[in-house]
Amino acid sequence: MRPVRHLFAAALTAAVLAGTPALAAAAPPDNDNYLASTAVVLNSTTFTASADLTEATTQPDLFNPNRDGQPLGGGDPEPLTCNGVSFGKTVWYDLAPPVGLGMQLRAAAAFPVAVAIYEWNPQTSKITRTVECNANATADDLLPYLDAGKNYTIQVGGVAGAGGPVSLKADLFPDTDSDGSYDALDKCKTVPGIDRFGGCPPDLKVVPSIGFDSNGTGVTIRRLAVDRVPKGAKVVAKCGSGCGSQTVKVKRFGRVSLTKLVGKTARAGANVEIRVTLAKTGTSTYKFGATGSYFAWPIKNGGIGARVTKCLNVKTSKIETCK
Repeated sequence: MRPVRHLFAAALTAAVLAGTPALAAAAPPDNDNYLASTAVVLNSTTFTASADLTEATTQPDLFNPNRDGQPLGGGDPEPLTCNGVSFGKTVWYDLAPPVGLGMQLRAAAAFPVAVAIYEWNPQTSKITRTVECNANATADDLLPYLDAGKNYTIQVGGVAGAGGPVSLKADLFPDTDSDGSYDALDKCKTVPGIDRFGGCPPDLKVVPSIGFDSNGTGVTIRRLAVDRVPKGAKVVAKCGSGCGSQTVKVKRFGRVSLTKLVGKTARAGANVEIRVTLAKTGTSTYKFGATGSYFAWPIKNGGIGARVTKCLNVKTSKIETCK
């Protein structure tokens, strides 16, 4: 059921009938009108619905009547074609997935059924776009992907105005992190990633190196570099108090030489650190970003200790154990 925020006053008048019919007409379904759509509760991996379209109608104005059956107006005409095929006798179902949701939706009836899925604006209650439609929904499944936090409505009607009982069944595939990898197959359910990495963000496969000379208080850096750094990454190097730092925004794939630190003295007790991160690019391998790399060499009197390797969280860049 959908709220309407238009400033129309429903004409509430005393209904006076000209006469009492001998037989009451059969009533259309409760969700016959767009503003009286049935809300779908998404609390399992399937949902089912059924309706009898025999007395269902269509609307020249989707806001007339309102959800209480009173006269209103100001809406668009009801869409009644799908890929060039006309349909009528429609009912409506609303859903608002809290997480990304894949769906496999099908209809069953003794007549051809059209099913359309639309996105609608909760501020205006108007349909904003067609997500998917199928004029042969008893034979071909609809396979939409629904974005988290958006509002959708499903329209079901008989092709060429056919009516009768119809049922819907949908299998639902949650995608908690909205990355297109469904939770059942996603190894990182709460961190967006890409399919070929199991639904996880890729790791940066960078290779660090350091060259140094020993001195009386620690080491003098002679070379500090990182190889295999992708375009768009950020490299940050530090070598302790009084030694300095350098930040490089990488413009092309390859080696990053941290020349500003060459010749600097890293004192015993400090660390020479390199952090490599890559924010989301919106496309390709790093569309959701990457798990970053952290390297540290502990400085000792006259040398360096074993290199420490950690990962950097793709969201926060905090140091964490690599998985």
